Formats: sequence, C-alpha cells, structure tokens
Amino acid sequence: YKFDDTPEGMFVETVLAAGNELERHQNRRQVIQKQRARLELGYWSFGAKKGYDMVPHPEHGKISVPNKEAKILKEALEGFANGTFVRKIDACKFLVEKGFWKKQSPEKYIDKFTQIVRDPFLAGFIEYPAWEVSRRVGKHQAIISLELYEINQKRLGKLDFGKRIRTDITDEFPLRGLLACSDCESHITAGWIKGRNKKHPY
Repeated sequence: YKFDDTPEGMFVETVLAAGNELERHQNRRQVIQKQRARLELGYWSFGAKKGYDMVPHPEHGKISVPNKEAKILKEALEGFANGTFVRKIDACKFLVEKGFWKKQSPEKYIDKFTQIVRDPFLAGFIEYPAWEVSRRVGKHQAIISLELYEINQKRLGKLDFGKRIRTDITDEFPLRGLLACSDCESHITAGWIKGRNKKHPY
C-alpha cells in the first residue's frame, strides 16, 4: 500500500501499525508462556549461567550442563563457606586468578559474586520471582549441595549486615579490615605514611 497524507492513507497506516503491534504483543505473550512452562517443569529457559553450558538433549531439549568453569566456581563457593576466603574480595581474587573472570579487577566483581552466592540454581533449584515461579528442584546438575548453599546465605547475611565492603584491599596490608580493636571493637586500619625521605607502612 502506498501511504500518503490523505485521510484514507493515514487511516490505513494506523490500522496496519495497530495490527503489527498486536502481533508483537501476542508473540511476546506466547514466548513468555513457553518460557514460564519450562521454568515450572524445572528447566532454565534463558541463556546459560556462568559455569554452565546450554546443551541439546534428546528428551529434555536444551538443558544446563556444568562446564570446566564449574569446578573453579565450586572451589570458590566452598572456600567462602568454610572460611578459606574470609571476605568476598578474597573469593573474587581467586576467581580472577583462575581465569573465571578476566576483564576487570577483583574489586569490580564483588556484586556479581554476591549474586552468585545467592542464586539457588547452583544448588540444583529453579526459581524466577519476576514470573511468580517459586523455588523447585531443577532438572540440571547442581555444583554445590543445599547445605553449603545455606551456609553461604548465613555468611552473606553476617557480612552484609550494616557493613561497608572495602574495595581498596592491597597485598601490603592483607589483614586490613580483618582485625578489630579489643577496646572500641572498630576495625584496625593500615596505610602508608610519608616520612622525610620515604614512605613507611603504618
């Protein structure tokens, strides 16, 4: 149809635009319905999560399968649970050193690590609150146990309660933020003091 500025031309343009918009919304609704149905059956219906690949399966369709990064992530989560990594930044440093994350410094991944720790997917569960899909056992393989997941939730709650995370952790002062004064219970700080001829650690 050749559109023009006549009343008839503008009317046809409006009708065609409305029809296309209706089709777009209907298509979106159908996609969401199918994705929600997959989630309710225990399948992750979006892109692959870090540590997993989406692999075609003859019975299940595409299913999440742990890849080589899953072993590194499992080690980080276990270390966070048992106290090997006292702070989130320590776990982030480990993940960067192992190549799990590559583009930025460890300090930039603290929020992402928090999201990973809170995600029940790694313990073998599926949930998607945005679409009112409650937590249920997933069809994918877990990389950590439910017990370890719960331990990390408790650790995360203690670390996040009323505390600010230091992002300026350096190798020169590895205990900064970990030691506390026995009198005032404030964290002991550290830094470099400029002297007459050189700087001194304090």
